[in-house]
Amino acid sequence: MKKAVLLALVGLILFSTAVFYPLAARARDVNECYNNHTACRERALNMDAAWTKIALALTVCDLALGKCILAA
Repeated sequence: MKKAVLLALVGLILFSTAVFYPLAARARDVNECYNNHTACRERALNMDAAWTKIALALTVCDLALGKCILAA
């Protein structure tokens, strides 16, 4: 019985490592998301507009970052 539990735990650890371990391609995609977010924030902060439009643009940048990360 102890061997069965041990094998089950080892199998679970190996499975979770294979599924949840961040792959290099995913890390590269997320890095691109952050690069795009930084550029978006810079453009929003450099706009010559009212503070409401700048706040809206910054919110859109943050939403786009979240969508990008969840898609990666």
